[in-house]
Amino acid sequence: MLIHNSGETRRQFSLGRCSIKLAVACLLIVPLRGAEAGKEISGKDGYHLHPSLEITRFVSEPDVVDPVALTFDEQGRLFVAEMRDYPLGIGPEHRVGGTIRLLEDRNGDGKIDRVSLFAEALSFPTSITPWNGGVLVTAPPEILFLKDTDGDGKADVREVVLRGFTLAVTDSNVNGLRWGLDNRVHGVNGGNGGDISSPRKMAAPVAIRNFDFRFDPRTGDFNTTYHTSGGFGLIFDNWGRRFTTYNINHIQHQVIPVRYLQRFPGFPAIEATVSISDHDDMARIYPVSQPETRVNHPEQAGRFSAAGGMGFIGWPTADSAGHLRSGNSASASVPPIYPGNLPGSILVCDVVGNLVHRDIIEEHGPSFIAKRSSDEQRDEFFASRDNAFRPVGVELGPDGALYLIDMQRDVIEHPDYIPDKVKERVDLRAGENRGRIYRITPKGGLRSSNPRLDRTTAAGVVRELSNPNQWWRMTAQRLLVEHQDKAAVPALKKLASTGESPLGRLHALWTLSGLRSLDERLLLRALADEHPGIRENALLLAEEHLAGSDTLRKKALTLAADPVSRVRFQAALTLGNFEHPQSNEALRQILLRDHPYRWTRLAVLSSLRAGEADLLGSLLADASFRSQIADSKLELAGELADLIGSRVSVNRTNGLYAVASMLTQTQLHEKFKEAIMKGLQAGIERGPGAFAADAAFAGALSTVAIGASPALVTAAWKLSRTLGLPETAAQHQALVEAMHHSLDASRQSDIRVENIKLLALGKYQTVAQTLFSLLEGTQPSSIQTASLDVLQTFGEPEIGKTLVDRWRFLTPVVRPAVINLLLQRVPFHEFLLHAIESGQIKLGELNLDLEQRRRLQRESSPEIKSRAAKLFGDEEYSNRKALLDDWLKKMPAIGNAQRGQALFEKTCAQCHAVGSLGTHVGPDLSDVSHRSVEDLLFNILDPNMAINPSYVSYTIELSSGELESGILQSESAETVTLLQANGKKVVLPRRQMKRMESSGLSLMPEGLEAGLNPSDLRDLIAFLQEKR
Repeated sequence: MLIHNSGETRRQFSLGRCSIKLAVACLLIVPLRGAEAGKEISGKDGYHLHPSLEITRFVSEPDVVDPVALTFDEQGRLFVAEMRDYPLGIGPEHRVGGTIRLLEDRNGDGKIDRVSLFAEALSFPTSITPWNGGVLVTAPPEILFLKDTDGDGKADVREVVLRGFTLAVTDSNVNGLRWGLDNRVHGVNGGNGGDISSPRKMAAPVAIRNFDFRFDPRTGDFNTTYHTSGGFGLIFDNWGRRFTTYNINHIQHQVIPVRYLQRFPGFPAIEATVSISDHDDMARIYPVSQPETRVNHPEQAGRFSAAGGMGFIGWPTADSAGHLRSGNSASASVPPIYPGNLPGSILVCDVVGNLVHRDIIEEHGPSFIAKRSSDEQRDEFFASRDNAFRPVGVELGPDGALYLIDMQRDVIEHPDYIPDKVKERVDLRAGENRGRIYRITPKGGLRSSNPRLDRTTAAGVVRELSNPNQWWRMTAQRLLVEHQDKAAVPALKKLASTGESPLGRLHALWTLSGLRSLDERLLLRALADEHPGIRENALLLAEEHLAGSDTLRKKALTLAADPVSRVRFQAALTLGNFEHPQSNEALRQILLRDHPYRWTRLAVLSSLRAGEADLLGSLLADASFRSQIADSKLELAGELADLIGSRVSVNRTNGLYAVASMLTQTQLHEKFKEAIMKGLQAGIERGPGAFAADAAFAGALSTVAIGASPALVTAAWKLSRTLGLPETAAQHQALVEAMHHSLDASRQSDIRVENIKLLALGKYQTVAQTLFSLLEGTQPSSIQTASLDVLQTFGEPEIGKTLVDRWRFLTPVVRPAVINLLLQRVPFHEFLLHAIESGQIKLGELNLDLEQRRRLQRESSPEIKSRAAKLFGDEEYSNRKALLDDWLKKMPAIGNAQRGQALFEKTCAQCHAVGSLGTHVGPDLSDVSHRSVEDLLFNILDPNMAINPSYVSYTIELSSGELESGILQSESAETVTLLQANGKKVVLPRRQMKRMESSGLSLMPEGLEAGLNPSDLRDLIAFLQEKR
């Protein structure tokens, strides 16, 4: 069994439970059978691996148990962090029991010949990295330094480097320790946060809140870095860019460090860590293990829900000639050991799917796009058939091999997220005596490596800064900085100036910075380097030198016009670190060129000390910018107006009146005016306030609204309210007209939507009847959605009752949002629960996920909690549970897919399709091979247990009195299309529709088991589970 925590907005899928919100817990029942649990990966039938690679067992139990992280130090020694105390500690007293295992190959034959218990009694260790002859380990609430000084394989030094990390849910603990290019150790918050201090430095604790961090282990200096993903894992690419992960958002780029976002007042609070997957946030994955029942969230099956642990194939990418390169410049003519597009790939583990996923990373402006390789569209980099295979990380070794960590637990989840009834049936520590580390190499294998960089001369270590293997480069840089050996400086300066490898030059520059030996001449040379990755990093390196060098400041300004967007992006960030008369003009030029990229726009805004109104005015004065309307230009205008508004105060109103002048320009397009007013309003609401606009500004807003579109009138009215200006007769007249136009079906839907939005400015009693009448299923979906959006801006309790009373008339497009609203507001809980109890709303059609059920069970009034507990628990609810349990017990272990296909064609094909068989009425079943036997059985025998809103049956009454029933296949402003059994489509004009009402039931009837037996259903499920 596996249960794994996840959260975030989730998408809808075609089969089983669906909802707007992801569960905090997703439960899987894993059918492990005796010796099947934890069996060795062996043979082509045991796993799938990229065809260019091979995998061998490197070490396993008893030499390693519960491994969660590993690292190789400069001697080639392997340190493994073992979380033996997972999930709640060891024994009834829940004592800590994490360990560090030291594994050594002392004779250089590539095999471990000495295993030592390096350290024990650690608190839930999550990550490990070498430093100063020992290792740093995250063991919340502390980060420890452990070192063996007498060579017996056991740490005799145990020092606290940092303390104060919150120890809580295990997968949200501090993790991800890794040495960075900037000569600091970086870590991931994980989500639990903390107030961090160091015994090595007298300073107030730093509250990390929702940020990741870095620190100097020598001094205890500590600071936050980026908004955390709240996940488990961190990698750097070859150029120091950071990528992290989080349960369903498997790959995220950390775009802008928080130090830039917090420099100047007024800049909005943004989270600059973003998903970059082009194959969805909760991406589809392709396990080869036996499908598992996900009791709380079956819709997550076959998708990322437990992404955690990462890896980077840290080799320069291969160009068409087969030479090494990094970015755009060829370097040493050494063939890469990893073929094709493997070098530079990012690997992400998923413990639920028993697999390792691979993404190819492509630059996209200042950020990246993560893509599947063309040869892995429906395959994974590595996938095991062992359901107890729990991959938690991949590390590149000194030999160039990839070391894959397998924790080998049957249950991976914090018990807080496991329903009590389930906890009674499972052993939470099953697999506690197992653990594996696998070695992945190109076919033919790799030679073992015994680096012994600890015995290498400084000149030899400097040479390794150009090694194609990222492990050698990073280890060499770390050692040079740790030892502070100034004798290496001449060799480093030579490498930084004339080294053939761009990556060698990169590491030489950062090493010199760590040795405090980076001079202006080298910086100027790096800022003009032929490789954009060097220029980008040179801007970072130059920042601490800019205050003392006008030459460097001038050179940095020139990179605002660099031909590469990522360099311009870094220039936009760096220019805010110094004052110069040409800074704002340089930033303006970046905006004119890069306004399509949101992160570059925000980088520019973060560097604006002042002059934001002048900058907006100069952009709008540029005919080419103003004349061609684009979303990115409108967004930029709004963002600048937001910054202007946030800086307005009693003593600083110039920006406000500069904007007023812009708004009255007749040549400025309405869309620009709307964007500016929305941005100005948001900024003022966020800013210091305490000022009042005068009659001149009120007059400007009135002028703008005369004869304007509803959208512009709405924006002007909202801004007027924010400024405390009195409402006018013209505004109230606009409200009356908006109610009339909202109801006018002859108008275009987009115009009606804009009028509906204006109703949010009226009083509830004035607009409620209009808004509820627009929630009818006879209205286009965009009208229904807009009406609900406006209703949610009001707080009257009667909204909840009215929505419940009108439930059967609501269409799938608004039902999920209505459910969320009913659950979000505690006063609405009574209305919802009464409707369920009375049968007014069927429990199955609500399709409540675990968190939504718990909202009623745990977060409402005592009375509601008690009543909700009688309706459902943490586990799935079903009105046919006895039948389901009985059939599940009687079903054979395997089925006959051929007989199942015949049964499908006879029983299911009139509404469902599998490949070219059947009809597309209900959910397409071509891709349900990842669903478990239990899950599919439940959906077949109890179709009303959890109904996807897209497949609820509706009845439409026409003005002629005729009735039509089916599921809503599509809607337009003019028509509704019903899909009926056997694929029949009925297109109905909205003008002829009198009433549209939901049955509350799936089109698929209950009782399909009549005439069938458990063996028949097992055959049908075997057919559905076939890979296609």
